[in-house]
Amino acid sequence: MSKRPDLTALMSGQALLVEEALCVNVRSRTESCQACADSCSVDALALTIDSVDVDSDRCTGCGACLPACPAGVLSLSGFSPRRFVEMLGRAEAVHLHCSASRDGGGGVVIPCHKVLDARLIAAACANGTREFLLHGLDRCQACDKGDAVPAMEAAQQQLDDWFGEEATPLLIAAEGDAGDAGERRHENQPQMSRRNFLRFAGVQALSSATEWLVPEDEEEEDPLAGIYPVELGQQQAVVYQSLLAEHVADLPWATRELPWRGRTLSESCSACLSCGQRCPSGALQAEEQKAGQGISFEPALCTDCGLCTHVCPMEAVEPHRLTEPAQVLAPRSILVYRQTMDCGHCGHTFLPESPQQLLCAVCRNEQELDDEWLAMLEE
Repeated sequence: MSKRPDLTALMSGQALLVEEALCVNVRSRTESCQACADSCSVDALALTIDSVDVDSDRCTGCGACLPACPAGVLSLSGFSPRRFVEMLGRAEAVHLHCSASRDGGGGVVIPCHKVLDARLIAAACANGTREFLLHGLDRCQACDKGDAVPAMEAAQQQLDDWFGEEATPLLIAAEGDAGDAGERRHENQPQMSRRNFLRFAGVQALSSATEWLVPEDEEEEDPLAGIYPVELGQQQAVVYQSLLAEHVADLPWATRELPWRGRTLSESCSACLSCGQRCPSGALQAEEQKAGQGISFEPALCTDCGLCTHVCPMEAVEPHRLTEPAQVLAPRSILVYRQTMDCGHCGHTFLPESPQQLLCAVCRNEQELDDEWLAMLEE
């Protein structure tokens, strides 16, 4: 069994928090995504169709898995992407210190440079920041959090591709004191939402009580099993994607393919609602009314996690690239809608799979059987 964050990790801001119900694998019941595990340099994450397990003995709290996850499953108690952008303000150049940096001077302290990605840097760039001086990169090879240099090189390449070399923000490895950068501000202070705080406190209390009541040499079922119920209807915007979407119109895009993909549904869509109910970010949503049901879509929320294409039984989901900020900022719209009908035979209300369907499923099956019998009698 994976271990939950302990109090030491929480208070140091290194507690990795998991919203298991948002995981693409859990929602699709297929092991289709390994993005967070692939980003972990210490193999602390294990993914199945039932759970997201974190080995707290291995986890270093580097946060590389945060931007890697397309569903926003993971967060650090000591890092908020939105608060990070707000702390940078509109300074043209900012000094960023990782927790291992020994350089003096001011700037913003974050757990590790691996919590940054091109989306977060671009959102800060939209506010006016053009240079990000990264302190502590010289210590990466010896750091227990792993080497952040490859991640920063990948982020710089992505920024260059998006904005071109002339307009791109620069990630600069810095050495020495950040003398005139003002006071040192600690972004890596532990924070928790009310929900996660109560959940964490409950787990810690239950774990302590269990250790006191149950002898260690007895094999019992995990008393914490089920404390994180999987709620497939739960949806939550992915903060890295949302921050970039908020600034999409303010950025000097050089590419004709923005980092969003739209969705359309083909005529084969039966409006079963599976994609809308399981979408973790809320980009796709199930719309249910008395007169019918359908699927709506909000482009800015989509991270292209691919879950909708995995769960669609009709293979009706059709992704496409977005090329203009106006497409990203388009309001939520209905992709497909099916009105209920009264069955032409029994009169019961049903949801037709196509406009041509006039009978409910039961009556249609009976009709098909009758037709088969009549065909046999005519032979």
